[in-house]
Amino acid sequence: MEERAGRSCQSCGMPMQSEADFGTEADGTRSSDYCTYCYQKGAFTEPGITINGMAEKGGAIFAQMYDIPPEKAKAFCKEQLTCLKRWSGREIPSCGSCGMPLAQDEDAGTEADGSKSAHYCIHCYRDGAFTEPGLTKEAAVEKYAPAMAAHLGMPLERAREMVGQYLSTLPRWRE
Repeated sequence: MEERAGRSCQSCGMPMQSEADFGTEADGTRSSDYCTYCYQKGAFTEPGITINGMAEKGGAIFAQMYDIPPEKAKAFCKEQLTCLKRWSGREIPSCGSCGMPLAQDEDAGTEADGSKSAHYCIHCYRDGAFTEPGLTKEAAVEKYAPAMAAHLGMPLERAREMVGQYLSTLPRWRE
């Protein structure tokens, strides 16, 4: 389980933090890709759901949790879903500092030897070091939350809560 901690469901995007969050394969073992709500006994719980249907469900949850207008919440969810294995056909890694999808080579930061980082984006990590080495999780929340609030039309305080919870799932900020 240790290596799976902090993964997100590759169907709905839910952070999977505990063993109970992971779905099950046909043989009863835990799935490494999908949550218990999306995947049980080796099959999707809603095999016919579309990306739009999943965005509708996720959007309703986000709208309620964070006071986001429903249509903006649905659009945000759909944008996030497009990076997940079930919908894109491949697992697209995300930056372990800010969460940006590393969908293309040019999105990746660089290691000290010039090679592409498999873990961090170009905005957060260059030449083997963080671009803002002194950045704390709290400062990152204050940096990212206003843009999130403006983009989604949500209250700033709820954006701070949302960004803080999300950053807590990323390797750089995990406590």
